[in-house]
Amino acid sequence: MSLSMPPSVKPKVFGIGLSRTGTLSLTAALRTLGFDTAHYPADASTYATLLAGTARFGLLDRYDGITDITVVPYYQELDLLWPAAKFVLTVREEESWLRSCRRHWERPAGNKAALGEHYPDLQRFLRSAVYGARAFHRERFLRVARRHTAEVLRYFSGRDRDLLVLDVAGGQGYERLAPFLGLPVPDEPFPHHNDRSEQRR
Repeated sequence: MSLSMPPSVKPKVFGIGLSRTGTLSLTAALRTLGFDTAHYPADASTYATLLAGTARFGLLDRYDGITDITVVPYYQELDLLWPAAKFVLTVREEESWLRSCRRHWERPAGNKAALGEHYPDLQRFLRSAVYGARAFHRERFLRVARRHTAEVLRYFSGRDRDLLVLDVAGGQGYERLAPFLGLPVPDEPFPHHNDRSEQRR
């Protein structure tokens, strides 16, 4: 069941956590709460927006928000473009996160063509923009994660109504997310789209 609010008062929502911090689970939870969010979109318009660096994502004309590293480099611009927006920073215990990233980066590429013709170029662009590297590098990733969290917390300092820090892998879920969005807590489990055992490693 979707718990939604009237469109006239529904804010945009942006998930600005790094890869492997529960962004897909967050997307599913937001959809349950009535926010139609796009997770890591790879369409031509999004890629053009990334290259232009404007943060004026055309898909926000029809979606309530975007999650994952698509919006990580642009959260400040999105805050200016959408003054009433809500931001969710998903975080994760460092060692577990690094292991998950290593496995994700080292696994076979698979059929990326099925994700859209722009996906390979968009992925390369975002990994370079966010992590400063296309391959997994433990020390660099750790520095990036710590810096990103610190910068987001500093930017939103004193704005608790605009930023929620959520540790999905650590067990946090609707009990924090729903009130942050002004909605009741749904009577169902928070979605976990990656295996729980993998999240605990």
